[in-house]
Amino acid sequence: MRPGEGAGRHDQPDFEATLGERRYLIEFKAAGRNRSEILHGLVAAALMQARRHAANTPGAKALPIVAVSGITDRTERLVRDWMEREAPDAAWGLISRDGELLLRGVPGLEAGVVRRGPTRPRLPRQHELDPFTDLGQWLAKVLLARRFRGADRRFLSAPQVPIRRARHLAQAANVSEPTSARWVKLMRERGFLEDGRDGLSLVRTREFLEQWRRANGAVPRREVVARFVLPSAAPDQQLRAALARAPISRQVVSELRSSSGVSTTVEWNGDGPRACLALFEAASALGGKHVIGAPIHLYLESITDASLQALGLARSNEQDGQVRVIEPARPESVFRAMVLAQTRQELLVPVCDIIQTWLDVADHPARGKEQADEIERSVLSRTIFAEQGHADDA
Repeated sequence: MRPGEGAGRHDQPDFEATLGERRYLIEFKAAGRNRSEILHGLVAAALMQARRHAANTPGAKALPIVAVSGITDRTERLVRDWMEREAPDAAWGLISRDGELLLRGVPGLEAGVVRRGPTRPRLPRQHELDPFTDLGQWLAKVLLARRFRGADRRFLSAPQVPIRRARHLAQAANVSEPTSARWVKLMRERGFLEDGRDGLSLVRTREFLEQWRRANGAVPRREVVARFVLPSAAPDQQLRAALARAPISRQVVSELRSSSGVSTTVEWNGDGPRACLALFEAASALGGKHVIGAPIHLYLESITDASLQALGLARSNEQDGQVRVIEPARPESVFRAMVLAQTRQELLVPVCDIIQTWLDVADHPARGKEQADEIERSVLSRTIFAEQGHADDA
């Protein structure tokens, strides 16, 4: 293979190659991203230019080659389908940054991907194997949010918009497109995600939630016992009063008060760590029946003496403790989905969402299963479990 004379100019091909008894004039195009519209546009441009050169060279054939980040089955299929539709008799190829080469329509060189040399297999990264990472759990909540309609929207803060592709999910959840694409791919492979009439949809919901619950309980988390420095009311009431002073966006509060208690986003202003009621206390704040005498739990993004003091708390021993403060192992999933609940004293308090509350209490030794069953009966049965298809009922 040699560069064409004047390579890089429009009147010469990028390369010429003799393969067997055939002479090929090659045009290269580089794809920054392996998206269908990009690949189709580049292979079309390379084919047109290579054909123009071949028309002026007796006996030569056009060979467009697109450089991609990696040759996957999907990338090959996208280019192959376009070529079979637009230029079924033409040769074409793909080359990767790792030196992999795939040629089609070139006699004797269609065995598949030809690699430059031996390569070590790449071990999958953790986020490629685990759908229950921090942002993975948040993405699941975003997909489930549309099942909370009307007044039930108060149980989960997440955008309720149509989601048809991974990029739509990335936009709705405010995560990167690669993060969303990896999660969607993994969920498809595990059979938990399908393309429904209204877009991407979680299926086999109960099985997915059970796996999520087990994953949630398996992650270690930091927890300290605290008490109020200056007790002024019952511990649960004093904690709610302290959280009511949290730096929540005033615009969010205004929208909440004018929409009959429906909150779709909770914006945290200021530099302090985020916080919200958790477990049994969250279940109570969300209006459900709760286990009497259960411990009071608080999620706090970063447990320090200063962050405890901001809430009027200080570390304590087990015997004198009033509040169990948890630093969540999955903070984005917890705090992005938290809601605002109105207390009997008309205070607006940040509260853990209903899905997280169900996950957290399910395996708690203090009658947690009883609380989880109550949440499922009163809320989840008519929301996330109400839209299960026949696959879930099997």
